[in-house]
Parts: sequence; C-alpha cells; structure tokens
Amino acid sequence: MLRKAGWFLGLAVLGMPLLTGAEPIAFEQAGNVTGMTGLEVGCDINYSYEKFESTGVEGIDEQTIMEIPVFVRIGLPIMEIKLTIPYGSALSNYEAAENNDFGAIQNVGLGLKGGLLALPIFSLAVGLNTVFPTAEPEKYIFGEGLALNPYLAVDLDIMIMKLHANLGYEYRGEYEQDKVFNPATGEFDPYQFAVKPGDATIFAVGVEIPAGDLFFVHAELVGTSYGEVKIDELSLPDTAGSTFVFVPGVRLQKGIFKAKLGVAIPLEVEADRPAYAPRSDWQIMGGVSLLFGL
Repeated sequence: MLRKAGWFLGLAVLGMPLLTGAEPIAFEQAGNVTGMTGLEVGCDINYSYEKFESTGVEGIDEQTIMEIPVFVRIGLPIMEIKLTIPYGSALSNYEAAENNDFGAIQNVGLGLKGGLLALPIFSLAVGLNTVFPTAEPEKYIFGEGLALNPYLAVDLDIMIMKLHANLGYEYRGEYEQDKVFNPATGEFDPYQFAVKPGDATIFAVGVEIPAGDLFFVHAELVGTSYGEVKIDELSLPDTAGSTFVFVPGVRLQKGIFKAKLGVAIPLEVEADRPAYAPRSDWQIMGGVSLLFGL
C-alpha cells in the first residue's frame, strides 16, 4: 500500500491510527480500515462445523452453522463506526433423531473505535463493540442477550510487515428463554429459564505480509477465557475455561474491492473446550467488501 509521507504528520497530530486498508481476519485492528474519511460496505461469511455426541442420545451427531454479517463501516477524522446486521442458519444432523434446520436474524451489532495515539510505525486505539438483544431468544444459537466488548488495539508497521494486537473484555448479559431444543425429537420444547453466559477475556495477535501487489498473507492467534455459565442463578459445571485458535489466511485488495479468507483451527483438545462456549472443529472465515472515499 502506498502512502504519502505528508500523511504521517497530519495523522499524528489528529491522533488517528495508520495502516489504512490493513485488516486482520479474526479481530479488530487499531488503524481505521476506511482511512480518515471513508465508507466500506460488505458482508462476512463464517462457516463452522462440529461433530459431537448428544447427551442422552446414542450416536455421533454433526452441526454446521453459517453466519452472514452484512455491515456498513464509516471512517471519520475522530473515530470509525461499524453497523452489523447478521443472518445465521444452523443445521443439526442427528443419528437417533430428526434433523433440525433453522435460520434467523442474529443480534444487531454496533462498533465504535477511536485513535489514542498515532506515530509513523505505531498506532494505539480503544474501541467498544456492542451487540443488542434484537434476535429471537428461543433461537439460542443466535439470540443471546446484550454483550459489551471494550478493547485496546495496537498496530506496528515495520517495513513490509504489519503486526496487530488486541486485548478486550466481553460482558455477556443475562437473557430469558421459553424454549429448549430437544435433540431426541429435533423440536423445541416449552421450558422457561434465565441464562447468564460467562463473561470473556479475549486476546489476539497477528501478522500480515504482502505477497505481490494484490495479496496479503495473514497468521493470527486468538485466545478466549470464559467464565461460568449460570442458569436460573445456578452455575453449570465445566463451563469455565479457555479456547485458542490459529487463523492462517489471505486477503486480496485491488482498488475499491477487498476479499479475505481464513481458517480457524482450534489448538486445544476437544475434551478441554468449555461447555457452552462457541465450539467447532474448524471454521472458515471469509468476506467481501467495497471501499469508497468520502
């Protein structure tokens, strides 16, 4: 990516992050993706797969989840704003029961990010991602409660290499459900209860290196530590713990068009994954978007 030397002084004075156009695959960077004033419109595509054994049901079962978050990102001189409206579908294949397939609009998300410090090779920013409880609670995969994720992000621009780091905390609010999925029948049974997901601490580091004029190669590590899940104020066993994923990927950027593709590979043993945490044997993470100047 070409940048004029004159930008450095102006950005440093304004406190705006650098690395315009750069973007990790699995987490937020410090620099504005859109530049000082820009607009990005696009959608991400996340596809995950898990093979598991259902409690009380014989046989090995499978579950696939497809999430398609449509987003608009606006870059302003003092901050970057991102609005996300995701659609999700889940397909569960059971050996001992009917398959279950449903889709729904997920919770709407709003992201805010502002630069704290910008130097020619270093950027520091603070952000807040908020997920509002707009989805149907009975679609428990997609309809959790309010979530607040404040984070601190750092970027380093060293020669052709770009380093990113992110540290955040996610508050996951309580929500009510009046149905529970029964894997024996493949249907939702009436049952009212309150769920308080465990809060999470998230850290991520990544590197990106150009591979030619159009492509960038990524390698990222994301770790998440989950607290206990509570149902009707009762803590559930084996719900606290940590997960780690390695995300290799590639990004294409040509003119206003951008595309990215990565694979999230769990590093922990399946038996050590905390129950009720987002679980998958592997996940494909992709997306396409268009970038416009304002």
